[in-house]
Amino acid sequence: MRSQIRLSLIVGLLLLQFNSSHLLAQSRPEELPVLDSLPLSSLQSLFTSLFTTTLDLDSTLRLEEGFADSLQGLAMQQWSLAKKDSTVAKTTVDSLGREAKSAKERYKKISTQSTKVHKLRQWMETIPLEDSVSVRKNLPKAWKQTRQVFDEIYPPMPEPAKSAPAIDEIAEAIPAPAKAPAPASNILVKQTAKYNPASDVMLNPPTPPCVIASTTRDEFSGEISKEMTRSEWFRYTNPALKNYLQGKTHVICEAALAITGQNAALLLTFTIQDANARKAFGRLEQNSVAIIKFMDGSSFTLQNAVPDDGVYNP
Repeated sequence: MRSQIRLSLIVGLLLLQFNSSHLLAQSRPEELPVLDSLPLSSLQSLFTSLFTTTLDLDSTLRLEEGFADSLQGLAMQQWSLAKKDSTVAKTTVDSLGREAKSAKERYKKISTQSTKVHKLRQWMETIPLEDSVSVRKNLPKAWKQTRQVFDEIYPPMPEPAKSAPAIDEIAEAIPAPAKAPAPASNILVKQTAKYNPASDVMLNPPTPPCVIASTTRDEFSGEISKEMTRSEWFRYTNPALKNYLQGKTHVICEAALAITGQNAALLLTFTIQDANARKAFGRLEQNSVAIIKFMDGSSFTLQNAVPDDGVYNP
C-alpha cells in the first residue's frame, strides 16, 4: 500500500529556477490567414486570440520584472556586505560583484521588454471590435508587433539543416590490392574529441521539457491559470529499508508549476511506499515550511498553502 500526498507551495524567487517563461513559448502567434473574405466574427476571434497572447505576455513579464528586481536587490546587498567584511576573500567579492552586475542587466532587460509589451497591450485595448473596418485594418499591425516582441523575448528554435541530396555516381573499376587489408575488427581507431565547454551538460544543462497540462480563464476576474504536467523531481530510499522494499523506491516526489495571474505555486506530489505513511510522516499542516537546497549551495524557503492528509492508494 502506498500513500500519495499532494502539497501546494507558494513560490517566490523559485519561479526563476523553474524558468516558467517557457509556458508562453508554446503560445507563439500563428500566421494570419487572408483577411479579405473573412466575416467580422472571424476577425474578432483572431484579434481576441492575439490580444490574449499579449495579455499573457504582459502579465508574465510584469511578474518576472518583480522577481528580477528582488533578485537584483538581494545580489547587491550580498555584494555590499561582502565588501565591508574584511574576512571575505577578494575572489569571492569579485564573484559577487559580477553576479550583482548580471542581475542588474537582467532586470533592465526585462523592464524594457515589459514596458514595450504593456504599451502594445494598451494600444490594442483602444481598437473597437465591433468596427469591422478598424479590426481588418489594425489586425495585421497588431499581429506584426506582437510577433516581433514575442520573437525578441522567446527566439524561435533554428530550423534543422537540410542534408544535401544524394548524387548517384558511377564507380570506376578499382584493381584489387596486392595485399588484402587487415580485418576491421583488428584495427584500433582512437576516437577522441577536443573538450568543448558549450556541450558540457554540467555547465549547460539541457532545458527540461515543458508541457502545459491545462489552461483556464476565470469568468469574473479574467485571470488565466496554467498548469504544467507533473515530472519526477527526486526520489529517495532509506538505506535501512532497501532489503524490505526489494528494489522499490521509498519516496518519489513529482513537481508541477502552476501560474494564476501574478501568483505562482509549486505543486508537489509525494508517493510513499509505506502502509503506515500517515503515521510515519504525519500530515502536511498549513503554513508549514519547506527548505529546498540545491547542489550549488543556494536554497529557497517555501510555505505550504494547503493542508493535506494524503490519500491511500493500494
